[in-house]
Amino acid sequence: MKRTLIVLCLLLLCASCLPKTPAAAPTATQIVPSSPTNDGSTPISQIQGITHRSPLEGNTIAKVTGVVTAVDGEGFYLQSLAPDDDERTSEAIYVDLEAYSNAKRGDQVLIEDGWVREWNPAGLGENSLTITTLVAKKVSILSQNQPLPTPVVIGQGGRMIPNQVIENDVHGYVGQSKQPIDPQEDGMDFFESLEGMLVQINNARAVSTRNGYNEVSVVADNGQDAGIFSDEGVLILRESDPNPERIMLDDAFIMMPEIHVGAVFSEPIMGVVDYDFGNYRVQPLSKLITAQNEPFTPIAAQGTLEDWQLAIATYNLANFNSLQEVERSRQVAKEIVEMLKAPDILVLQEIMDDDGSLDSQVVSAERNIASLIDDIVDASKGAVVYKALNIDPLRNADGGIIGGNIRTVILYQTNRGLRFTGGAAGKADQETGLRNENGRAILTLNPGRIWPGSSPFNDSRKPIVAQFVFNGQDLYIIGNHFNSKGEDGPLYGDQQPPQTPTEQQRIAQAKAVNGFVRDILTINPKSLIVVLGDLNDFPWSESIELLQGLLDNLALTLPENQRFNYVYEGNGQTLDQVLASQALAPRLLRYEVIHINSLDLPRDSSSDHDPAIAVFDLSALD
Repeated sequence: MKRTLIVLCLLLLCASCLPKTPAAAPTATQIVPSSPTNDGSTPISQIQGITHRSPLEGNTIAKVTGVVTAVDGEGFYLQSLAPDDDERTSEAIYVDLEAYSNAKRGDQVLIEDGWVREWNPAGLGENSLTITTLVAKKVSILSQNQPLPTPVVIGQGGRMIPNQVIENDVHGYVGQSKQPIDPQEDGMDFFESLEGMLVQINNARAVSTRNGYNEVSVVADNGQDAGIFSDEGVLILRESDPNPERIMLDDAFIMMPEIHVGAVFSEPIMGVVDYDFGNYRVQPLSKLITAQNEPFTPIAAQGTLEDWQLAIATYNLANFNSLQEVERSRQVAKEIVEMLKAPDILVLQEIMDDDGSLDSQVVSAERNIASLIDDIVDASKGAVVYKALNIDPLRNADGGIIGGNIRTVILYQTNRGLRFTGGAAGKADQETGLRNENGRAILTLNPGRIWPGSSPFNDSRKPIVAQFVFNGQDLYIIGNHFNSKGEDGPLYGDQQPPQTPTEQQRIAQAKAVNGFVRDILTINPKSLIVVLGDLNDFPWSESIELLQGLLDNLALTLPENQRFNYVYEGNGQTLDQVLASQALAPRLLRYEVIHINSLDLPRDSSSDHDPAIAVFDLSALD
């Protein structure tokens, strides 16, 4: 069982382990040369019960027998050799040792003088399910080198994993519910019914890369009974389908190999079912063998731009500092030139200040941005030159990593007919407004910020807005980085349905941006407006639907199986989006997501987001 908790960044929550009961003085494991019987023993299935918590929680158990299937540094997994006929009850349990034991895999053991504990791997008060454990004070080895129980096959030929519902029987805290689990319909209950048991995954197919925490998500049977896949092999998250058929593999017992999206495993994967970090997971017990595991070759943006065409892109660069990460900066610059084809306007999120995460008085990002622009010039051999629009935030007032002072920056080309209209630039705490000049909406501060001192943007990035002219018509760019989802509940957390406390701030942020868009359109209903960035929410969310009232979401022009620019725990998601006003949207020539990060290993990627780019035909403006 994986007991070491890893602190997640951006998007995850932190937790601490619940202190364990102090270990007793070590005693040697007794080998009892007698034939095992179940007389007077408590079946493991009875301990596990048909709810998420054991009906015997806190009780002392005199005798439990079973065979050891896996051993870690703190205990072992024990599985019954006499299972019942109820698929709701797990036949295995994790044994937490209070005394020394040299029990090995394949040993048939007798647990004496134990008690049942529900252990929360995330710590008390965290939104985490508990693991039913048997705390053992005495372990006797009855026999050795016994055959292991036959693993339960997940998928075809075994137990079919639900493929649409995570939990629909409990509304509230699952651990407090007495509702019997429903493993045939609920993904959460399916895994609970297998807690601690040996399982087997046949014809596994990777739907994520190996992430920075050595986790890989797969589907069984080559995805035969899964949801919809992208051409690249990404399983697409949909409003009505969180894809509970995803199975997370973890590294408690093996070194996780480098895995690319779409990798196919040539041999069955056998492991034990575990729970940690808000997810059920399978801990493989032997080396993973792949028959097909090729890195993805990204496809660049289409074609070249004509004089009347305008390309606008968004790219979250994940705590970017070109001064401290020289090679990453060069890689990003090369991507902008070769893969994005140097869009006319490029809105970048998570640009750090000049000294990065050092928590100093520095908030300026001038040198950081200038260094990236120089790298772009070098990558293009002088053909692409950008200028930057940036408003330095107040120190540690915009969220993100402490000391980083991340912000949204607009880069624009200077040699393709696009003209920045200029004017007085706003400061961190200044709000830009609009004035009507003969039917033209003119920014009072350019670039400026939208509602920088208001509650929707407390401890969050403030939208930056800039006004340009292209082909004789005003163009308004509103760059955004909405509030992170990092504090939202996990899909397999204790509270169901998962709570999304961060959503209310994104809704308020969307209302603020929407209000500014409405003000522009009130002055000129035919205004060309682009709202884009890392919006940290899905197209069907309330915050994005608010924006879609006045704007068209260009991400929705893609086929459903191509709507992703971020892969999290095997779910392909659309977080970064480009929306256009109704006067501009019909002029869309193409919308593309350039998959240069989400399908690659963390060490090879420039970010955890893919950029998105929209190209418009502005040849005949009214």
